[in-house]
Amino acid sequence: MADHDGTGGPLERPFGSWPSPLSPELAAGGAVRVSSVGLARAADGSTILRWSEQRPDLQGRIVVCRSTVPDGDDPAPASVIDGPSDMSARSGVNEYGGGSWWADGEQLFWTDARTGGIVAGGGVRGGALGGGGVDGSARPVTAPPPTPRGWRHAAGVLTPVGADVDGRRWIICEREVHDGAEPVNEIAAVALGGPSGSPEPVEPVTLVADGDWAASPALSPDGTVLAWLRWDHPDMPWDAAELWAGRLVYPESDVGSGANPGGAAHPVVADARRVAGGRAGAAARGVGHPVAACLPAWSPDGHLWWCDDAEDWWHLRRSGSSGLPDEGEGDTGPPVLEVPGEVGEPRWVSGGSRFGFTDDGRVVVALTHGGVDTVQVWDPGLGTVDALASPPGGFTAVEHLVVLGSVVAVAGGGGTVPTSAYSVDLRTDRVTDHRAADPLSRPHLSAASISTPTAVTFPTADGDHAHALFYPPCSTNSVGPAGELPPLVVRIHGGPTAAARAELSPSVQFWTSRGVAVVEVNYRGSTGYGRHYRDLLRGRWGVADVADCIAAARWLSEQGLVDGARCVIRGGSAGGFTALEATCRSEVFAAACSLYGVTDLRALATDTHKFESRYLDGLVGPYPQEAERYRERSPLFHAELLDSPVLLLQGTEDPIVPPSQAEVLRDALRRGGIPHALILFDGEAHGFRSAATIVAALQAELAFYGQVLGFEPADDLPPLTLDR
Repeated sequence: MADHDGTGGPLERPFGSWPSPLSPELAAGGAVRVSSVGLARAADGSTILRWSEQRPDLQGRIVVCRSTVPDGDDPAPASVIDGPSDMSARSGVNEYGGGSWWADGEQLFWTDARTGGIVAGGGVRGGALGGGGVDGSARPVTAPPPTPRGWRHAAGVLTPVGADVDGRRWIICEREVHDGAEPVNEIAAVALGGPSGSPEPVEPVTLVADGDWAASPALSPDGTVLAWLRWDHPDMPWDAAELWAGRLVYPESDVGSGANPGGAAHPVVADARRVAGGRAGAAARGVGHPVAACLPAWSPDGHLWWCDDAEDWWHLRRSGSSGLPDEGEGDTGPPVLEVPGEVGEPRWVSGGSRFGFTDDGRVVVALTHGGVDTVQVWDPGLGTVDALASPPGGFTAVEHLVVLGSVVAVAGGGGTVPTSAYSVDLRTDRVTDHRAADPLSRPHLSAASISTPTAVTFPTADGDHAHALFYPPCSTNSVGPAGELPPLVVRIHGGPTAAARAELSPSVQFWTSRGVAVVEVNYRGSTGYGRHYRDLLRGRWGVADVADCIAAARWLSEQGLVDGARCVIRGGSAGGFTALEATCRSEVFAAACSLYGVTDLRALATDTHKFESRYLDGLVGPYPQEAERYRERSPLFHAELLDSPVLLLQGTEDPIVPPSQAEVLRDALRRGGIPHALILFDGEAHGFRSAATIVAALQAELAFYGQVLGFEPADDLPPLTLDR
């Protein structure tokens, strides 16, 4: 088939039928998720960059990769997997995980997905990225728990050399203990061998267990002060979270405020106090909402830094002096950097980092404003704020950021460059993509074929406003028929306390390269727009988000950008719930696709994991007091309103939204005679991980939209049968 007309221009083809270089297989391969980065100093003085990748080609396993930050004009060395060939680094804390690895120079530590225990390895360069690994020298650090995966660990930090007079070093980390009806989330200490250097695995010891959650440990540079976050049911950490700190006192040590109480054989926390945040922080500041602190970190000069949302935005704050802050010290004074945008983010996973400190006193900060990220370098001494050197198009979507010396590491990307692991040398402004040699990192689209997002703000039905990112169809070899407008896929992010980001996403370009427009709706309640906007979903989940998705589709149609008669809506998890409910509540959408989506809010409230077990108290109302409201907003209980076709994609091992929710909705659709299909993916959990599943899901979704919107995909697809 010719790609161009006789003049060399693009061929006219029906929207949705454009041939695309981004096949389902390539889109799945490009779904590698780079979620965290770390920097460490090697024995030879070079800077090691590590990052984690969730790899569909490795059945969704998370591996830690390693490279060296190039010096001067040296080329970037090849990347390797810094662990055994069967490495799987997944913490599983709060089910969503995160913070599953950390490093000390050449030494790498990670949480083994199979056992939940901490493993030590690394330090030996293995095969090329995607094959091989180190020499199998990994060893367990923690003893086996009483039950399989009964202990889970995350977000580890190491005590400095010399802090413990016995010469031992300790890992301070989050630990989740599963030995009862509800897990215990605490801060624990793990010894790296005894005084004799014995390498035998040890049992962690509890440091902090106050509150329903103790998380995000941050250790001062001299190892004498520990900071952490605390929150309690029914709050989520983005609703109300307190920042705490206390002295870390070691065995037989008089460091800090005195000897180790009771002569314990492990560190203990003494003189603990709340520094900022929570309801006490709100009362002290006189603000009308609880304060959510997040991202505690220490600067090299020993000051404690964090973010909180007392002034609407998640802004940066700092303790007034080095060492242990005073009780409530963070409840007064303005943020240290007042700029439009948010540094903080909702704490869905462990181990987050959005700012860091250079060796010359500057602060590198990731900011979100209007749905778009930037990275800024702030010099407190000069009062200047400058943009960080970046790949073409900038860092518009930042997952994770750390700093060591004069090197910044970013897990992120932009509208025209894929999410990757980047290093930026502040001395030379050299930007290095450390995954550039990996074929899985390539977008498989020319720059002219990439659809770039436009941030839009549109009116809602009740006179408010909401936000979205709009991607028009884009191809160098195809154009739509004259006088026609493209169909639209409305994509709904999960969470719901989350946001769509302005990034080069294969799952978006898959549609735009085929002649289908995409809008990602950051409905009221999404993050990145301040506390007030985030709180607009409180008590209104299933109402405000639904109305905003309907309004987005209508507004784009009114602007003459899409065909309002050919709009479909899709979402995963919480986004699947919104997609189904929006289809129930309007005639705007010709079809809906739900990926592991919630169909019964009552079941979610009564049968989910600890972290989200009270989430719906704020989004819907306390259960069972508001049981009728839960029923009114659940698509399952008004499935008769679904008169458009529905595609359900679901994993069989989902611990958050069990497959029974999709199966019960399928039965209701069958009773109503609504065209539908349910595809169950064996062994998949919440969020598809394996390449085969991602490919099959994309193929099914494309075939589904082709059927309901009346276009013939150019791809050779497996048949999809809709039942009635």
